[in-house]
Amino acid sequence: MKFRIIIITILILVLIHSILGSISWVDFININALQLILAGILLSLIISYPFKTLTSSIKLIRESFKDNIDYEVAVYKIYRYAVKVKKDGLIKLQSSIEVEEDSFIKNGMTLVCDYEKSEDIETVLNKEIYAKEVNLYRTYNVLKMIAQVAPAFGLVGTLIGMVGLLSHINQPDLIASNMATALVSTLYGALIANFIAVPLMGRVKDFIDKKMLLYKIITEGIILIAKSDSTRNVFDKMNSMLMDDEKMTYPNSTAMEGMKRLYEISK
Repeated sequence: MKFRIIIITILILVLIHSILGSISWVDFININALQLILAGILLSLIISYPFKTLTSSIKLIRESFKDNIDYEVAVYKIYRYAVKVKKDGLIKLQSSIEVEEDSFIKNGMTLVCDYEKSEDIETVLNKEIYAKEVNLYRTYNVLKMIAQVAPAFGLVGTLIGMVGLLSHINQPDLIASNMATALVSTLYGALIANFIAVPLMGRVKDFIDKKMLLYKIITEGIILIAKSDSTRNVFDKMNSMLMDDEKMTYPNSTAMEGMKRLYEISK
């Protein structure tokens, strides 16, 4: 992670150096052009989305940088539930479900206790996954809009600069000033779209895909528990959905003791 941050920092510095190697800070910083683009982007977002969506989008973007999705915790936790069901049955499972911190696992295991048919549980969980995916993709759509409107408002700034240029065609000093404003506006729009919005779209998309995989792994394990499948099969089928470098070994007695300490489910 630290190496990645170093690489990103170096590339940002190279980018800044390449820009300032062609133009000076004075020419690059244009408050009017920046105000036009930022105000236009914010206005478009506020008109298109409710404030709740915008605030949740900021939260999700921050989460995508901080939250490391741990499949191991989920797989072992579901496996522990499978072991508990085999050992004690569904009746004694309720006390463990009540203290479960993961809301998706909690809802799924509650369905195992309440529903008789595994098909009904699968239907409910798949609908919940779909709803979560729709909510998560709102952030992606917000960033997509920024990527689309930023160059457009950059072009608007360029057109305004050209109008100012033509209106002062007989004043060479003002022509140069308006020409700089026109070109910098396009540059701002391109930078915001291609170096902020689009990279964040890629990061959020990857985060959403990982979240969806986590929910699908949990769902697979819960459905197998509902079908009274073997604990080994519960573990193996969840484990098979992971990438090769993420796969885990089937827990032996020593690993089980470690799991009790790390991922203990209350009895």
